[in-house]
Amino acid sequence: MSPPAREPVGGAAEAPRRQRRVTIPAAVAPLLLQFPELDRRIWLLAVARFIITIGFSTVMPFLAVHLAVDRHVPLLRIGLMWTVVGLTGSAMQWLAGNLADRLGRRRVMLAAMTLRSLNLAALGWAIGSQASFVVVAGLCMVNGAMRAFYDPVASAVVASLAAPEERVAAFSLHRVGSSLGWALGALAATLAAGWAYHLLFYVMAPVTLLATLAVVDIPESGPRASRAKLRVGDLIGHAADPVFMRFCAATFAFYLLQTQMYHIMAIYAAKHVGLDRAQVATLFMLNGLLVVLVQLPAVRYIRHVGTRGALVIGSLGYFVAYGGCGLAGGYLSLLACVGLVTLCEIVAVPAQQATVTELAPPSKATEYSGLYGLVQGAAQTAGPVLGSCLLELVSPAGAWLALALLGPIAALGYRRR
Repeated sequence: MSPPAREPVGGAAEAPRRQRRVTIPAAVAPLLLQFPELDRRIWLLAVARFIITIGFSTVMPFLAVHLAVDRHVPLLRIGLMWTVVGLTGSAMQWLAGNLADRLGRRRVMLAAMTLRSLNLAALGWAIGSQASFVVVAGLCMVNGAMRAFYDPVASAVVASLAAPEERVAAFSLHRVGSSLGWALGALAATLAAGWAYHLLFYVMAPVTLLATLAVVDIPESGPRASRAKLRVGDLIGHAADPVFMRFCAATFAFYLLQTQMYHIMAIYAAKHVGLDRAQVATLFMLNGLLVVLVQLPAVRYIRHVGTRGALVIGSLGYFVAYGGCGLAGGYLSLLACVGLVTLCEIVAVPAQQATVTELAPPSKATEYSGLYGLVQGAAQTAGPVLGSCLLELVSPAGAWLALALLGPIAALGYRRR
C-alpha cells in the first residue's frame, strides 16, 4: 500500500480522451481481466508509481526509526517534523496544479522525479555524515514537496483518462503498482539489513530516476489557461451540502488513522515491541504484497457491497486492527494487525475516490475534488503529531486504543450518507 497518497479525482479531461488501450491476455494475467480496458497512459503512470515507490519504501519508512533509536531524537520532534513535511506537501499541491496547467503535466512530473532522486542522494549524505536533525528535516521537506509535485498531477491525468465507470479500477491499478513497489522496497531493505542505512539512499536515488523513462512517453498536456482557483468562499459554500460535509468529516477521521501506519508504526514496532530493521521491513512487505494480491478482487467486492458499505467496513476494520496493535506482544501479533489494516485500506480508499465523483454535481467536480484533497492532506498532516503525542504522553498501548476509536467515528459519518 502506499504511504499516504493524496489523489484528487475528477476534473476535466484536458488531454486527448483516448489513445491506444491495453488489453491483458487471460493466459498472461487472469486477475487483471477484472479491470476494464484502460488507456495505455494509465498503465505507464502505474509503472512510474511502482518504480518511485520502490525507492521511497526502501529508505523513508525507516528514517523515523533511525532518528528515534539510533540518534535518540524525542518522538515529539519526529512527529512535528512529519507534520511540517505534510504541511509543505499540502501547500505545494496547489502550486503544482498551477504549474502543471501553465507548463504542462509531463514537464512538472519529470522535473519532480529528477529532483526527488537528487534529494534522496542528499539525504544519504546527511545521514552518513551525521548532519544535524534540522538538515535531515529540511531534506525531508524537499522530498515531501517533490512528491506533491508528482502524485496529484499524475492522479489528475489518471482521472482525466478514465471514464467515470473506470475510475475505481484505474485507481486500484495504481494502488497495485504502488503496493508492489512497497513490497519490493521492503524486501530490498530486509535483504540489505546488514548495510549501513545511508548507503540505501545512494542505491535508491538512481532507481527513482528510472521512473522518468515511463513518464517521458506520455504526450504533453499543456500549456493551458489557468484553472479556476478554489476560494475560501467556495469552501464555506459547501456547508450547504450536508451529505458531502459528513463525508469530509468521516474522511478526516479515516486519514488520521491511515497515516499512523506510515509514520508511527515503525517507531512503535522498533522502540516498544523490540523489532529489528529487517522485521519492521516485513511489516511493510506484507502490506504491499496483500494489496498486490487482493486489490484486484477487491474491485469486484467494492462493486458488490457498494461504496458506502466498503467505507463503513474499512473504517470498522481499522478499529479492530488498531485495538490489536495496542495489545500486540510480539512480531506475529503485530504482523496480523498490519495485515488487517491493509485489507481495510484496500477496500476503503478506492471507494473514497469513487464516492467524491458520485457526490459532486457535474458543474462542481473540481471544487469537490479540491476540498476532498484538502481534508485528506490536513488529516495526513495532523496524524503524525497526534500519534507521536499519544505514544509519548499516554502509553504505547493506550495510544493505539485511543486511535482505534476514530474508526467507529468515521464509520458513522460514512454510514449516514
